[in-house]
Amino acid sequence: MADGEENAAGQLFEGVVAAFIPSDRLDEELVEEYSRIIVHGGGRHIALRTTDNKIPDLSAVTHIIATNIDFPQHNHAVEGGILVVKPSWVRQSQAKNKLVAARQHSPDPNQYFQDVVLTCADLPEGDKDAIIAGVMALGGLYSGTLNKLTTHIVTLDYDHPKCQLALKTKANCKSVLPHWFDDCLRLGKKINERPYVFPNPPYLQSTLPKPVNSDISHVEGATTSTPLAFPVPTPPSSPSDIRKNLNAFMSKTLRLSSDLELSPHIVSTLEGLINHGGGVLTNSIDNADIYIGQYRDGAEYIAASRARKEVANLSWLYNVINNNKYTNPLSKLLHYPIPRNGLPGFSNMKISISNYNGEARTYLENLIKYSGAEFTKTMKQDNTHLIAAHSKSEKYEAAQEWNLNIINHLWLEESYAKCCTQALSNQKYTHFPASTNLSEVCGQTILDLKNVERNFFPAPPPQSPQKAPRSPAALTKGRSSPRKSVPASSITATGSTPRRPPAVSAPTPIAEDAETEDEDDQEQETTNTARVSFSGVAPVDDMDEDDEEQPSTTKKSRGRPRKSAATPRRIDDEKENESPLITTSSRAAKVKAAANLHIAAPDMLLYQKEMKRKGGVTHGGRPSSRLEDFSSPVPEQPKKTKKRKSDEATYDVTAEGSDLSDGETQAPGLKAKKARTTSDAPPIMYRMMVTGDERWVGKPKQESDDRLKLRMLGVELTQDPLEVDILVAPAIKRTKKFVAALANAPLVVDSKYLDAALKQDKLVENPKLLQDRKMEDAMGLKLSEAIDRAKCNAHELLQGWSIFVSKDIPGGFDTYKDIIKVNGGEAYMYNGRTGLHIPKRPVGAGEEDGEEFDYAYLVSGASEAEVKLWKTFRSTAEKQNLRTRVVKSDWLLTTAIAQEFRWRREWEWDEAALTA
Repeated sequence: MADGEENAAGQLFEGVVAAFIPSDRLDEELVEEYSRIIVHGGGRHIALRTTDNKIPDLSAVTHIIATNIDFPQHNHAVEGGILVVKPSWVRQSQAKNKLVAARQHSPDPNQYFQDVVLTCADLPEGDKDAIIAGVMALGGLYSGTLNKLTTHIVTLDYDHPKCQLALKTKANCKSVLPHWFDDCLRLGKKINERPYVFPNPPYLQSTLPKPVNSDISHVEGATTSTPLAFPVPTPPSSPSDIRKNLNAFMSKTLRLSSDLELSPHIVSTLEGLINHGGGVLTNSIDNADIYIGQYRDGAEYIAASRARKEVANLSWLYNVINNNKYTNPLSKLLHYPIPRNGLPGFSNMKISISNYNGEARTYLENLIKYSGAEFTKTMKQDNTHLIAAHSKSEKYEAAQEWNLNIINHLWLEESYAKCCTQALSNQKYTHFPASTNLSEVCGQTILDLKNVERNFFPAPPPQSPQKAPRSPAALTKGRSSPRKSVPASSITATGSTPRRPPAVSAPTPIAEDAETEDEDDQEQETTNTARVSFSGVAPVDDMDEDDEEQPSTTKKSRGRPRKSAATPRRIDDEKENESPLITTSSRAAKVKAAANLHIAAPDMLLYQKEMKRKGGVTHGGRPSSRLEDFSSPVPEQPKKTKKRKSDEATYDVTAEGSDLSDGETQAPGLKAKKARTTSDAPPIMYRMMVTGDERWVGKPKQESDDRLKLRMLGVELTQDPLEVDILVAPAIKRTKKFVAALANAPLVVDSKYLDAALKQDKLVENPKLLQDRKMEDAMGLKLSEAIDRAKCNAHELLQGWSIFVSKDIPGGFDTYKDIIKVNGGEAYMYNGRTGLHIPKRPVGAGEEDGEEFDYAYLVSGASEAEVKLWKTFRSTAEKQNLRTRVVKSDWLLTTAIAQEFRWRREWEWDEAALTA
């Protein structure tokens, strides 16, 4: 090695001050090895204190090397802008002879793509950009070319040269379908890629295999808030190495709450274990470092929480003792005290569980109980919710038939973490990836402390300082110098502050937590009386309510205000040291501005502190698992341009792991041509749905280009029938898209409309309605009249209807369910289950003929399995004094297209005709 290169290597870690957090994967030998590398590279290593295993001077550290975030100083490190990285950061920096970006080496579980370096193989540009943006936002990297650090090749074609090269060179990477990333991003969790891996991904099989149960390690030791097995007293007969070296409570003082209701024997056992681990018990919450309690209430819980002490429950304490390892109590939902009376919104729920086994099932059962809902081992028709790990189970089918709310465990976890029920319409909670058992990501949700604080230990209301009584001499002195009077035109009837001219708008600080931004804003509106700019100018929106009643066109006097002959109004003579509010004088305005600055001083100090952190306000702070929380969007990837192969091989634009790339900055002289992207598009004016048109079948590249062209015209393609403004079809179709979209009363046009828009790069003005006389005559309707009726119906054509659909109907139950729901009805899957309650339509919901309200409808096909269900359905309906109609799908499709109830005898199934 040359002298210059050796000198460069010697300064590799210059300015790096590192501390190491030992763990199972980072033992003393590895700590010594990595510290030697950093010191040899010009950095420094700060050893942990032997008394409590903490970093002695956190402010002096620039990097913390750890394999997880379960160490006591993690939160303070993140708030101080200190980088927390895995040991791989040291190794890769040494291998590349430069400090690599820390993001992909983060041990934070929220950055669940941190170990992913992907490259794409012949994907549509839109899908490619979305996947790259999502992966990079969540800690992963993108490589334009296949290199030795690539972990995943995203492709739809296993014969692509990249995949074959990886197969030939036996590269340590997997070729996966893009659906894996889609499912991960929808769930907000990284699921196993096994069903999506080539050469034979189970995801593409015609009959998907049933998801298998996976080993759950995320809930170990955190399945309940009250553990059943107590720790063995110290010293046990044959202590393990962990128990021999128990030091998890070194220099810690713990307070056991009275709400634990522990017997003296258990308290004595725990005290011996804590003392053996270097800690002590105390009876004073003021002297305690850690509070152990059962419920989120009581004076001690509130005091410890407001003082930001460590708050945990008995389950956490036992887990730390048994493993001799500190963990963050917030990282497991059931390592924190539980709400005594449950959470709002859960009291009337009856919840059952399907396909969760072992510790995961116990964990969810306890979460349901602690939330305040009722857990039922067997599911009945009076259940309100079913929590399922996948969609292939008898309970899942029954829940569909009974129209229960079907969600995955993420809804329960996030509702418990945020202390309120989450919206069931969120797709994250109703998504069930094919061939994946969601129990594999059970227990990864962490507690939202901001919402816990807002609900269980809010800050006490500020108390106004009591002023000492003043002497009569002071009162007399105050009366001897009356204030100058104010023009009557400047004072409202109630004596409120006069309207001020518009001031310069103040900069708004970035919200600390995007998840609770709306709630924080609401809280600020009720607590802050004024918000001022950092230049000291008060904004206009701090006026009293009465100011809003004053006309904004009030004529202002020019020059000095005239003295009023009226007697000046006294404003609380008791408060002589406070500046008056009713004044227009320059001095008083300055006094009020100073008062506003005093009010905003804590916020200003916090903002300045945030600015000093590495990365500043927008790029610092805690990473999040939600894509919408990231304030810095990933730059759009340029389109492929014609360039020499020598240029392609010389520089890999975005591949962090490339040997020739710095992974952060592009080589000078290479400028990629800026591609037209959706970020340059105008606002969305129309949402279009295309059905029955095969122009994009097997042509993903053309579809992506056409989608972008339309977006530049203000048109967005959609699959949601509730959003459709323009429906494009070659004719009147009986497809789900066409039938469901008609309920939104869209403009229905021929495919030629789309051809013209793409060819002329503009939308046709006043397009003609789709003409299909043949189909209109066959169905006995006019499309224009159906659209008019759809406007009047406003998605209430089937309001109050409960329509049953057979499980094996051609087209699938979900197809008819979507058509029924978009028209306001309720769809139930029918499997022939006995004891079924059939809802009766209320009077006034539907057609005028009163007899029609006594009918129960079953939409069915004519397969042998479906015909067997008819007799059971009729028998069940008769017991409830209802008549039945087992109908063909033609009845429902014609009614939905015509947007009015229609009936023909030919639409009803007849067993005699089938057997003839």
